Formats: sequence, C-alpha cells, structure tokens
Amino acid sequence: MKNKSDGFTYIECVVSLSIICTLVYMVSVSLYNNYFILNNNISKIEMTNIAKSTLDYIKESVRNKNISGNYNDTETINDYEIRKIVEEDEYYYKCYKIVIEVKKKEQIRRLESYVLQQ
Repeated sequence: MKNKSDGFTYIECVVSLSIICTLVYMVSVSLYNNYFILNNNISKIEMTNIAKSTLDYIKESVRNKNISGNYNDTETINDYEIRKIVEEDEYYYKCYKIVIEVKKKEQIRRLESYVLQQ
C-alpha cells in the first residue's frame, strides 16, 4: 500500500510562502524608510551648505567694510528662506555677531559666528 502525504507538503508550502511574504514585507518597509531618510538628509545637507556659503560671504563683506552697523535681510532661494542678521557687539570694538538661518517648511538650520572688522 502506498501512503499519501500530499496534505503535509501543502502545509509546508503554505508555511514557507507565508514566511517569504513576511520577509519581503519587512525588506520593503525598510527600503521605504531608508528612501525617506535619504531625501530628508539631502535637504538638510543643502540647507547647511547654503548657510555656510552665506555665512562666509557675509563675513567677508564685514571684514572689507561693505557692511557696517546692524543689518537684517531675508531672501528666498528655491524653497529655502534665508535670514541674515548682523549685529554690532557693544562690548568689543569692531566685533560683529552674524546669524544665518535657513528654513524650509519645518526644518531650520542656524549658524552663528563672530567676525572682526579690519
């Protein structure tokens, strides 16, 4: 007599298929989260680069006496709002505090620095 074990092989196939589906789901969720984080980081890196280049430009302008006294300006480049503030420090001679804020939606990058005028 021949034993039939077809039911057991079907159960094995269903269990292995459910395990494979679970693993594929976990991998796809992980890849989607990585994609979201990568796009978010690209925006943060762009904001930091804009803030740094703007800070360097303002520092050079203050050193060369193109900007003297208090200065406050806001401009928009692409989707980024850049706020530039230059304040003369009252305790030190020809010392200026520079604040650069770059905003995009809810994200913000803020750089502060001091520079002496020559």
